[in-house]
Amino acid sequence: MPQDQPSALIVGTDPYAMRACLRNGITPYVVHGPHLADWGYLKLPDGAVGIFAEDPTSIESVLLALRRTGAAEREFRFLQTSDEEALVTVAALARVLDLPTAVAADIAPNFRDKWLQKRAVAAAGLDVGASQVIEDIHHLDPSALADFDKAVLKPIAGAGTRNTSVVRGLAELIDTCAEYRRRGVPQRTFVLEEFTPGEEWMADGVVFDGELRFLSVGTYAEPCLTAVDANRVLQLERFDPTEDADAFALARPVVTEALRALGLRRGVFHMELFRRPDTGGLVFGECAARTGGGLISEAVAFKFGVDLGEAAIRCAEGIEPAIEPAVRPESVSTLFLANRPGVLVGYPSLEQIRALPGVEHVRLDLPYGFRTGDTVQDTTQGVGQVMLSGRTREEVRSRREFLTRWFDERLVVVPAHATYPELRSWQRANWPETASDFRTYAEPERQR
Repeated sequence: MPQDQPSALIVGTDPYAMRACLRNGITPYVVHGPHLADWGYLKLPDGAVGIFAEDPTSIESVLLALRRTGAAEREFRFLQTSDEEALVTVAALARVLDLPTAVAADIAPNFRDKWLQKRAVAAAGLDVGASQVIEDIHHLDPSALADFDKAVLKPIAGAGTRNTSVVRGLAELIDTCAEYRRRGVPQRTFVLEEFTPGEEWMADGVVFDGELRFLSVGTYAEPCLTAVDANRVLQLERFDPTEDADAFALARPVVTEALRALGLRRGVFHMELFRRPDTGGLVFGECAARTGGGLISEAVAFKFGVDLGEAAIRCAEGIEPAIEPAVRPESVSTLFLANRPGVLVGYPSLEQIRALPGVEHVRLDLPYGFRTGDTVQDTTQGVGQVMLSGRTREEVRSRREFLTRWFDERLVVVPAHATYPELRSWQRANWPETASDFRTYAEPERQR
């Protein structure tokens, strides 16, 4: 690569940010942890420079890695991350290295600590569910908690609904905390949030100079936590700014005021909202200063022609992103492809999935031999992800339901916890040509 080519420091392996850097003639120096080699799925693109840090969420680990590799001597144009857990680290690192970045150190905690976040948004007068902090679930003090009937227990700085549970009353809270302790859940500080019923919406967009420059609104087929509790994977839909103008009109002022309360001046965001079934109003859920997962970047690019990865690096450098939406009339939906408990040994090919009606994009994430637990642990679990389009929302939903059934019928998983006879029966049912009955050597294999 040219030695005089401008470079950027990227913490985390965000493929969209790396792609945007390379398209703009910027060499991404990518700080990554062990997961890159441990999982072996994502590869750094040609032109990117990898920097291994044992813990990319630790400012010490990142600084030591930069010093060891000599990258600390480079003049980077900006510092950027889309890693939820590295956000505060990167904000602090930007101050140490005197580099521009999107989320300043004084506001970064607002986008990690769920309790701080809700307190700031509530102070701005928005509808926010009540919440209280549990500093250490290993040493729960029930007397310090206010009474509640139904609440959501989640890590105060978590992501993807990992280690998140609905608890109904104090006794269930005590049992859940004990279960988390028994399982060795690494987080200790949790937040107990008022349970908010209703549809779960998402808002994705771009802020620059404190102004909302782009907004996309969508909804989940069912709330994230409901899906995880029921061992189902996520299905997402994008609203159309014309057909669903009322949804945009409802969401825009809430999103704008929430971002202002949280202090985000520039950057991309992914916000969760709930629509109350009684009043139809929106309740603030939580907000991340990064792009959303679940092929949201692909869906936004398809529907609006907006590259969120491009916007992310522009905002990190302090340059106004050139956003000129070109809305397509088609409806678009993304979904995870569900797995089943057991050992994964087969699924349809990319070509077979791409041949189905409306399939625009496919990712198959899990390799053969992957062992799945008995329950869905978070919103990112699935064999892969698909983006679908259709002329109408009804057509997209019909295609999504068909794809879900079609894929499950062709999914081959050795069942979990099966006995030896059950495994033989399963093999005979799925691969009869490989199954063998017991014979003695004196019995002929076939009639001659």
